[in-house]
Amino acid sequence: MRPLLKAAAALVNGASLTAPAVSEPGPHAVINAAEALLRAYKAEDPDAFRQLLAPSLQDRYSGDDLRGILARCRALTYEIDRFSIPSWGTRYFGFFGVYAEMAVLEMILEIDDSERIVHWVITNDVNAGDQPCRVGETE
Repeated sequence: MRPLLKAAAALVNGASLTAPAVSEPGPHAVINAAEALLRAYKAEDPDAFRQLLAPSLQDRYSGDDLRGILARCRALTYEIDRFSIPSWGTRYFGFFGVYAEMAVLEMILEIDDSERIVHWVITNDVNAGDQPCRVGETE
């Protein structure tokens, strides 16, 4: 191998070994998070739901808080049949259709680098100030 080529190869190999690894959710991460959320929702399991949250939200919401939020959500949705695939979004967030017993609603879901939920809302009015079916950093 030529000396210049060897040097370039060593530089590339060295750079890739010392460069920090970039952690990013996989291409289906937000869909996977939505599916896990739906399972916890249908099971009416606030503890399972809490495990899907980012650590900052786990600290903010107790199991009793989430039990209350899930009860308010059920008052809005009744039984949820399924979520659509995201109609728009990225690896970090998605806008979903919510096919519930009595209506079609909207869901916004946002995740972090660890694929944990940082924002979630199901609503029939995205412009409403008060969202009874919501978990996030600000209320």
